[in-house]
Amino acid sequence: MIIYILKKIVTFLFIICVLAQISFCLVYFVPQSIFSDLTFIDAYSAFFKQLLQGQFRLASGETLPFLDTLLTTFELCILALLVALLVGLPLGIFLGLSNINWLNATIRLASLIFYSCPIVMLATIVMYYLSAKWSISMNFDIPPSVTGSSLLDILISSRPEKLKALLDQLHYLLLPTIILAIQPSIMTIQLVSENVKNTSRQNYIKMAIIRERSPFKVLRRHLLPNSIPATIPQLTYNTTTLLFFTMVIEILFNRVGLGQWVMMAYRNHNYFIISIAILACGTVISLLTLLGEITAIAIYPLRHKEHYV
Repeated sequence: MIIYILKKIVTFLFIICVLAQISFCLVYFVPQSIFSDLTFIDAYSAFFKQLLQGQFRLASGETLPFLDTLLTTFELCILALLVALLVGLPLGIFLGLSNINWLNATIRLASLIFYSCPIVMLATIVMYYLSAKWSISMNFDIPPSVTGSSLLDILISSRPEKLKALLDQLHYLLLPTIILAIQPSIMTIQLVSENVKNTSRQNYIKMAIIRERSPFKVLRRHLLPNSIPATIPQLTYNTTTLLFFTMVIEILFNRVGLGQWVMMAYRNHNYFIISIAILACGTVISLLTLLGEITAIAIYPLRHKEHYV
């Protein structure tokens, strides 16, 4: 298992290195590049030095906090994935085991309706009806440049009312997180229900039902360990869509992140920011995929053998 995880980490680092080379080429060869007055070697060294520092300095003197912006977007993605798992796992298991046809059909119909709704329209409608009652503006007095993650900034701060500030920040993040978690939750419900239903039809599950007296033991010992780990890597395949939706939510809620970066670059035709945004998007997608693979192996270590069959 350790060798398998190390291979995944090496693959992740290789992908990041390739993306960094592509981003450097876009930065160096575009018109009016900030490295135009440097040689190729000096520009290469300066680019990766700024990348390791997590700060990119433009020709105008403005500084782009790469790591802070990356962590801000990554924070919202992780919160949405956690909500999707908390909602999707129980409903998916219920749909996979339930024989109540009308209830199953109702849940599937509601899932299809929400899944077919464009996230821009859904977010706009929710903001229109809840903007008067719900806080959709940032209420956080600690500088965001500490870690890039507002929740981590609160946790490591020395302010006296840390719990109240954390609850206020979670209250601010709840609305965009719920909107962002709708489609991942629906995908989780569909994948979990299909895997649970297929696993429940296997012969070893039928034998376990005969041997075990309690159905909860069958569920906990046999059904879930053989169905849930196979679902987690499938969920990571939709990280590209999740990242796109996260950027849209950041633009709609005026939240600092990759979405604001891309919008600013599009308005100003700033190819430097676009190239860094490509590197940041690839990093988030690769990191979420890596975490999904490691989580699946940690839950069910024997699963990695299927990659060598």
